[in-house]
Amino acid sequence: MRYKIILASASKRRSKILKECGIAHRVVISNVPEKMDHKKGARFNVLHNARVKAEAIADKYRSGFIVGADTVVLLGPSFKRNRKAYPLGLGKRVIGKPKTKKEAKLLLKAFSGKTIVVYTGLCVIDAKKGKSASGIDVSKVRVRRLSRKKIDRFVKISGPHDKAGGFSIEGSGAFIFDNIDGSFYNILGLPMMKLDQLFKKLGVGLLG
Repeated sequence: MRYKIILASASKRRSKILKECGIAHRVVISNVPEKMDHKKGARFNVLHNARVKAEAIADKYRSGFIVGADTVVLLGPSFKRNRKAYPLGLGKRVIGKPKTKKEAKLLLKAFSGKTIVVYTGLCVIDAKKGKSASGIDVSKVRVRRLSRKKIDRFVKISGPHDKAGGFSIEGSGAFIFDNIDGSFYNILGLPMMKLDQLFKKLGVGLLG
């Protein structure tokens, strides 16, 4: 690797994705409070949070590429019935990370039998040149109808408190999430194709 990559995220899953893709990196947690403005919608929230996370770390380094990321879930009516409004998040509930097991269970109950939309905002900053590139990836995933027993079991096994929407499609999530439309890695919280595009805008390749 000809340059260093710094992941400004506390998400172990994002770091794991980079490792699995052969991307050497260092994790430096920004500890910046995440903004959740329901009136401005999903796109605003994920871009804002990704940018402030990256900027908080970029200020501490003279070189390297700092990656900030943020993921939220949108819950609303059927995508087909409201195709234009749904992606914008207008009038819908923007969902971040649940704070308790009870809240995680309530979210899964709300998701049951519905299609949810996952937004991830990315910001990459070239600390040496002071340049940045930002973008959003969007995916949809169908949630099977869930019984109370299955929800309780899923939350107990997956421990989803650090994940947007309180769920993971990995592991036990394979039993309740299907019909993915878009990037699988976006739903995990780090869309690699979009990230590579942002690195290319800054004149470098993600793989070196």
